Amino acid sequence: MKYRPVGAAKLLQRNLLWYGVGGLIVPFIGIKAIDWLLVAFHLAA
Repeated sequence: MKYRPVGAAKLLQRNLLWYGVGGLIVPFIGIKAIDWLLVAFHLAA
């Protein structure tokens, strides 16, 4: 991978997009997947 200099503002914007939005969406997907597994194996009430 080749090094490309990037400004601080652009780097912050990209990191907020990946880690900020991803940090809000991914946990909900994981919780829903666990819920489906519990229901599928009849372990949920």
